[in-house]
Order: sequence, then C-alpha cells, then structure tokens
Amino acid sequence: MAKCVVCSKSAGPFHSLHKICLPRYQDTRRCLREKFAYYISAEEFSEDVSADISANIIDTLNACASSAKFSKLHFKELFVKVWQEQAKLTIKDSSPHLLTAKKLVHLADGFDVNDDDVDEYLYTRLYNVQYLELLQNKESLNVSLDVPEGIELNSNESIIWEFKQTTKQEQQRYSQEKQWTVFSSVLNSILMKKRYKELAVKSQKSGALLVTNQGLLYQHNNAVTQTKFSEIHSITPMKNGVRIQANTKGAMPDTYVTGDGRFTFALLQYAQRLQD
Repeated sequence: MAKCVVCSKSAGPFHSLHKICLPRYQDTRRCLREKFAYYISAEEFSEDVSADISANIIDTLNACASSAKFSKLHFKELFVKVWQEQAKLTIKDSSPHLLTAKKLVHLADGFDVNDDDVDEYLYTRLYNVQYLELLQNKESLNVSLDVPEGIELNSNESIIWEFKQTTKQEQQRYSQEKQWTVFSSVLNSILMKKRYKELAVKSQKSGALLVTNQGLLYQHNNAVTQTKFSEIHSITPMKNGVRIQANTKGAMPDTYVTGDGRFTFALLQYAQRLQD
C-alpha cells in the first residue's frame, strides 16, 4: 500500500496521492515555482554571503509546505521536480546566464541534492557554465590541479582539467558472419537477416580523464592511456561527452562520457591551442 506524498497516510494500491490532497500538492508546487522564479530573477548574489542566502531561501521554500504535511523525503522530491524544470529552461539557452546557473547549483547544494536525486547532466551543465564562459571568452581557467598518483607528465606538460569519473567506450569492429553452406547463405538473404554482427562496445567505468596542454591521459585500474593532440584526427561533441577519432589507419573511435559534451569539446579546443 503506497503512502500519500502529502499526508503520508495510506493512499491505496497503485496510488501515491489522495484526491482530497491534490489541491494542497498543487498549491505547494505552485508556491515553489513562484519562489524559484523570484529568487532566480533577483540580481543580488554574493558568494561571500552565500551561506546566509542559502539559509534564507531554503526557509522560504520550506514555508511552501506549511499548509501540507509533506514528509522530508516527499517535499525534497517535489523540490527536485521544480528545480529540474528551471534547470532545463536555463540550459536551453545557447549562452546560459551565469548568475542563474550559480543560483541553481547553490540551491541544489543547499537541499543536499546529489546525482541520484536529479538528472546528472543538468547539474553538470549548470556547474560548468562559469568555466564554459571563460573558454568562450578565450580566458584562462586558472584551475590549480595536482598530478594524480600513477601519472607521469612529459616535459613542459601541465594538467588543465580533470574529469574524475569518466566512462570510456571503445567501439569494436564489425565482423562478417561466416556462411557455412550455400543453403544457409540463400536462406539468410531471403529472410534479410543481418550479415554483420552488432557493433560491440567495450566500456570502462570510473576512470579519470586528464586534459593537458599536450593531449589526453585516461587512467583506469592503474593503467594509463595517452593520446596526444597530434594523434587525433577529429573530435566530435556529443550530449554527454566527446568522440575521439585517431588519425592512425584503421583506428576505431573512443567515446569519453564526461557528463557535459559542450564543455568538454570547448575545453579540448582550448587545450589544443596551448600545446607546445
């Protein structure tokens, strides 16, 4: 038996909201949207007093639930829905407003929202807005990074950025299926069966991708793979990462899932201009 998200009492099978509780749910959601809109549109924001602002806005948002008996968990779920609505509107803009992005990230942190609560892509895009703006203006990122254990840099090589949790996908070649008899070959043609196997993809999870002024370093299970910019034929941006095609004959592309393809692509273009 599911519990009502408003009053936390049993709502019966296959239901999560009493009909009588629906108006309070809608009122709370409307209140959150209005408070969000007001906070986002206000120009005042200083990271020096961000803790005070966080406490004030969180108290204001929590007040939206005063007329209902939301549990902490259910109110957080409603907050996340409204947050993601605003986040999607923000990143739709080709040049998201930096102040708006910072406020949304700040609110998510204030409500202890993590990757399991919201769409990780939305949070990552918003977090990277400030750095993407610097790249678009051809300004230095000014990020200080230590060399991770197990990584050896070349002469005059320096780390520009680190993606700590990156999935690397390596595409494997298509392979033609063998036709053992004339009969099977004719039958497969009649049935229009695929002559090629599906493209296999080998994935490595939780690796660290380092972007340097000379190329890419991918560290996974104490093994390090280096790709110099001089060895790259093309870089293709994707929603959640980039696809790297080496200029070696017969090489298959590698896909690095960093969480933010637009920022990653701009970062690699920036890094290529810094190579010695």
